[in-house]
Amino acid sequence: MSGVDVLAPTGLTISHLVFAAGVLAATALVWWNFYVLFLDPLRDVPGPFWARWTRLWLLNEISSGQSHLTFPKLHDQYGPVVRITPDLYSFNSPEDQKKIYKLKDPLAKTAYYETGGDPGVPNIFTICDEKEHSDRRRRIASLYTMTSMVHYEEPVDRMNALCVKKFEQFAKQKKRVNIPQFMQYYAFDVIGEISIDSSFGMMENEGDVDNMVKIAHSAAVYQGHVGIVPEIHPLFFQLRKMLGYLNGGSATQDLVNRQLENHHQALKAEKTDPKQEPFITKILKLKDSGKVDDLHIFDAIGGNLAAGSDTTGITLAAVFYYLYRNPDKLATLRREIDDGAAVGEVSDPVTFKEAQNLQYLGAVIEETLRIHSAAGYILERTVPKGGVELASRFFPEGTHVGCQSWALHRNKEVYGADADEFRPERFLEEGNPATTVASFAFGGGTRACIGKNISLLELSKVIPQIVRRFDLVFVDEKPWELYTSWFVFARYSCEVRLRGE
Repeated sequence: MSGVDVLAPTGLTISHLVFAAGVLAATALVWWNFYVLFLDPLRDVPGPFWARWTRLWLLNEISSGQSHLTFPKLHDQYGPVVRITPDLYSFNSPEDQKKIYKLKDPLAKTAYYETGGDPGVPNIFTICDEKEHSDRRRRIASLYTMTSMVHYEEPVDRMNALCVKKFEQFAKQKKRVNIPQFMQYYAFDVIGEISIDSSFGMMENEGDVDNMVKIAHSAAVYQGHVGIVPEIHPLFFQLRKMLGYLNGGSATQDLVNRQLENHHQALKAEKTDPKQEPFITKILKLKDSGKVDDLHIFDAIGGNLAAGSDTTGITLAAVFYYLYRNPDKLATLRREIDDGAAVGEVSDPVTFKEAQNLQYLGAVIEETLRIHSAAGYILERTVPKGGVELASRFFPEGTHVGCQSWALHRNKEVYGADADEFRPERFLEEGNPATTVASFAFGGGTRACIGKNISLLELSKVIPQIVRRFDLVFVDEKPWELYTSWFVFARYSCEVRLRGE
């Protein structure tokens, strides 16, 4: 009986295997090129040449730090729909925005968002499953309603008073101040006061306490780059963990835990005033009633600290840049505040209710959110089963689509020929499309920023306090520097002076 000697030479060598692998790779490459050129149902969608073939083109744009401007330029060149990668398409019309970010049967997030956190512990921002997100958001939504904002005014007033005090010191010292950096400190302190009933001391110390700002910026840069190739996130996340890049923030975590314990003890001892309950007490009451657990507390407080500080800080830096670079707009806002104060309609500090009645202030905030939205990347979504029609054409299941706020908000067919200019008056003009088109600064649909009202509370109250008291003098005429990965960060310095000095 004959048999097969499994140890006998088969004639195959390493060179044969390498050759076979090369043939397979070449075949795959030829097939991919053939598919892209002749079979892809979306092959005629315009866009940059390399975007048709690889995601590396987009990664290179992100690495440039100027991708917030890339999207508007692409839409100016190619029209309402642009291919960004082989399977990602950008849209800049309000009509398509409504379809992509709808409230009923919303399109799910892509894996890009998973790179915004621990791959094993999804949070309210990184969850792609719509049902799970809806459940987690619903449990904490009551903390973010407009009616809840009245409970958060006092901590905002405390931090605004400190901010004014620091500006007075800067003016006395004739100090040149990095405004975006200091407004980030302000945003961290105020969201700390709101969320855990304690600031982080950044304004007082004029520094990044516990490296929180550094960690936040690092996370934004990481997501901006790795999000383009999310398949590598689980590996890269573990490598960053091993190399110590995720270290830091321990003092902040200790403070959060300590505040949770202190407020929980006060709650059990019934030493809280329902009319002045801070955010942290409200969420602990929800936990005691069984409506939320530790995961939802992490969603709320963690989300506030991680996202709220960047969005508010960036927007404030942009508000002051555009106002003080445009003296006529600054004068109009000051006149509105001064006139209101003269007839008793504007207090010191201004209340949220009073601020909402200041029409030009509202227009300044709206215009800043339009022309300088904090998020500079496309908000990706996945086309569901059955496909979807966008820009008058069909996009099949699995395609990635989305809008980028800078491209949406600078669409000249919507906002006019002056869409690139800072002109708050557009939001006060009857019949101006800007008054009817929904802003995308906080996203849209079911995934719109849950902390939007808190951010608007802070913006509405602190801007009048600075504008009515101080001049920000640009030492040179150079425009500000902007850098984008996920958020659009700014850098510029001003000398702070007392108003009219």
